[in-house]
Amino acid sequence: MGRKLYDVVIFPLLLGMGLVLSTAPSSKAQKQVSNQIIDETAHILEKIEEYNPLKQPSPKSQPLANSNQETTTTLKEKTNDTLGQIEQYNQLDQPSEISPSLERVNSVNQLSDVLPTDWAYSALQGLAERYGCLLAAPNATFGGNRAISRYEFAANLNECLQVIQSLIEEFNEGYISQEDLAKSQRLQEDFAIEIADLKSRLNALETRTDVLEANQFSTTTLLKGQVTMALYDAFGNDGEDGATVSADDSQIGFGHAVTLNFDTSFTGLDFLRTRLSVGDLPGVNTGTAMTFLNAGSPPNDIARLTEVYYIFPLNTKMSLYIGAAGLDFDLMAPALNPRLISGNTGSVALFAAYNPTIYIQVGGAGLGYSYQINDNFRLDVAYLGGAPGGGTGRVNDPREGGGLFNGTNSAYAQLTVSPTVDFDFSFAYVRAYYTADLVNVAGFTGSRNAQRPFGRVATSADHFGFQTSYRWAPFTISGWVGYSNAEAEAGDREGDEADIWHWAVTVAIDDLVFENGSLGLSVGQQPKVTDIDGGEDDPDTSIQFQIFYNYRISNNIDLTSGFFIETQPEHDDRNDPITVFVTRATWRF
Repeated sequence: MGRKLYDVVIFPLLLGMGLVLSTAPSSKAQKQVSNQIIDETAHILEKIEEYNPLKQPSPKSQPLANSNQETTTTLKEKTNDTLGQIEQYNQLDQPSEISPSLERVNSVNQLSDVLPTDWAYSALQGLAERYGCLLAAPNATFGGNRAISRYEFAANLNECLQVIQSLIEEFNEGYISQEDLAKSQRLQEDFAIEIADLKSRLNALETRTDVLEANQFSTTTLLKGQVTMALYDAFGNDGEDGATVSADDSQIGFGHAVTLNFDTSFTGLDFLRTRLSVGDLPGVNTGTAMTFLNAGSPPNDIARLTEVYYIFPLNTKMSLYIGAAGLDFDLMAPALNPRLISGNTGSVALFAAYNPTIYIQVGGAGLGYSYQINDNFRLDVAYLGGAPGGGTGRVNDPREGGGLFNGTNSAYAQLTVSPTVDFDFSFAYVRAYYTADLVNVAGFTGSRNAQRPFGRVATSADHFGFQTSYRWAPFTISGWVGYSNAEAEAGDREGDEADIWHWAVTVAIDDLVFENGSLGLSVGQQPKVTDIDGGEDDPDTSIQFQIFYNYRISNNIDLTSGFFIETQPEHDDRNDPITVFVTRATWRF
């Protein structure tokens, strides 16, 4: 077990014994003084337990780990400022849960990883069998070679203090050996400074907590905000020689977007998100969806309620999602492109963020279900109504062509497989129906032909996607292949079908050039109509290339700059390549 066992387990436990044993009374008056010291020490331990963060649920506890979620995702690094420290220990309305749990061991022979040949065997035997204050994990292991946390130390110390106090009261000081008393006295003297420092820290913590309680926003809700500013422009394709799109009219733009999230938890395990968004970041003006930016917003600074959804666990493996606005499938299922998905720190181009025919489909309102079958398999299903991209559409319109089931809607299913910690892949299927005014088969990417293969008529589509991601530090390699079969549901072309394909490969390299910097690369073909009944296929193939660099200035500020090239916009060789440059800054508060 090694010397470390004494340093991290026996040594602290003997210290705890020393706090009491060194003052073992030889008279009734001395015994009262001893009990007073024990009570003071126990009070300190109670304060430690009161502010123990291991007992506190995460303020944003999203059931079922999701490696690519923003809510995941993202969010989530500790700061060193005063309010951050206070929030870490805030226990307002939090349930009391001890983690990890420890159990008393009555005999050292109960521990499967402690042998009579271990150098500290006799010390453990004394603590367990003589004083009855040895704690271990529920699986009957002691873990003598691992580091001990401050909270495990506090639990062990508290256990010994309580047991020894009972022994002194019942049998007087004669029950405690003089050798133990001498060792405890020495330990108490050696650690006098640390004990005094602990008292000082607890007093400071109580003061800071009082400040938080007096100025808190809510006992159940955290207010989080984000501001994005972006400078962008497009070059190439002057609109000559029969070109169908042009960057000639695109001017240098400087847009902005602001989001305010009200994240609420009533039990510490559930999560209610309410989001307000406002901004004016429309992106470049080229006439094609192939140049859409990843971080955009509607123009004219109109404030909108863009997300209202609630997540709660059924048990440790199952969770339900209920949404009235902004509930998208990518909030539930892993999109498996973790380093490029974010519109704040990831890809500057929309297409390279994730598979558009799976995760930029109909969303808004509906119901989702996630089941973490085991460590290797996860199932996500959902039914959502609204509009492509998460808009509410006509889901709240009771008239014909509206509502949750008669309007634009999608049914989702995805099986995610994780053979190892660093390797994931998934199979996804989406059955979508679009009313005539909301047809967008390709999810705001690809050619016009891929978005509306039959024009503005009611259209249904079956979308299939294979996604994968592999992490090999400092590299993260991801990609996908998507196929869609669309069918006209009305009009002169009712029954006609179209096949649409797309693919992409993305790479992220961490800590390149700078410690907090990352380089992102992507290459892919946006959705393209390869076969269509009664119409024309996309004549050529356009490839998008992207390179960008993200630098994290601080925990709250990111700067991203890069560009992407669309070689033949609209999959038409009459269109010259278009290059889009973007520099984006994001502040989080």
